[in-house]
Amino acid sequence: MSPNLTVLLSTINEGIENVPNVILDYRKDVSYIVSHQFTKEEFKYIPKELERKDIVISQIYGKGVTKSRNNAIRLARGDIGLFSDDDVTYTNEYFDKVIEAFRNNNELDVGIFKINTPEGVPEYKKYPLNKMKLEKIPFSIGTIEIAIRVDRIKVKRILFDERFGAGQELLIGLDENIFVLDCIKKGLEVCYFPIFIVNHPIESTAKLLANFDKRRVALAGAYDARINGIISIPKAFLGTLRYLPLLIEYKKNPMIYLIERLTGAFQIIFSHKDSNTSNKSHIR
Repeated sequence: MSPNLTVLLSTINEGIENVPNVILDYRKDVSYIVSHQFTKEEFKYIPKELERKDIVISQIYGKGVTKSRNNAIRLARGDIGLFSDDDVTYTNEYFDKVIEAFRNNNELDVGIFKINTPEGVPEYKKYPLNKMKLEKIPFSIGTIEIAIRVDRIKVKRILFDERFGAGQELLIGLDENIFVLDCIKKGLEVCYFPIFIVNHPIESTAKLLANFDKRRVALAGAYDARINGIISIPKAFLGTLRYLPLLIEYKKNPMIYLIERLTGAFQIIFSHKDSNTSNKSHIR
């Protein structure tokens, strides 16, 4: 029997209006969980186009995309979960390719795929040419590139680290890399497939940040702390020395750089990685 696919879509506030553009016509092996965060009651509504039997809407108060992703994981019941946003588009061929990858690789727990950009636009990123099993992160991973075998993720109790991700004040990214590394560390099989499975514009929040924007710097320190622990503190000092010529070139005060990097590291070191919280959700 062919596995079924659940699209795990996160959106916030008026982004719910874009979700109908993501949803395809009904097919029996594909369903959708829409995790809709709202920060004001005025955004707590559901477009009529989403009132379908194959779509579950879960509305939760607050912000932070990793909270939304975790809400979708908890609600997922199908074989395969494909992470999604409200600014992407799919084709049935894309869904078929994800399903086929898991059907043909019984040991596969997490699949990493490719993002397709509009015609005439540069490639989203430089991807490896060949399929590979991942034991480390060879490139920065986007959430919409990730598909999971739902039951194995749940058995291992793997969730996104809610201290990272869009919606945070400082640590606005790298939640995807951390999620995948957690999967690898817990013994799950993670493979990259050189296959396009989603359309997305090339722009992203992280790409628009200056090289030494304080959020980039704090995120680097926090990511290092999440992966390497207390050793990230001396590494922050060494990193400041290593980047000194570039800091001078970009007119970034080295002391400010060090403080920002340590701020990110301390934020992780002095908080608990298992502090994920879940708001009560209203499901329709």
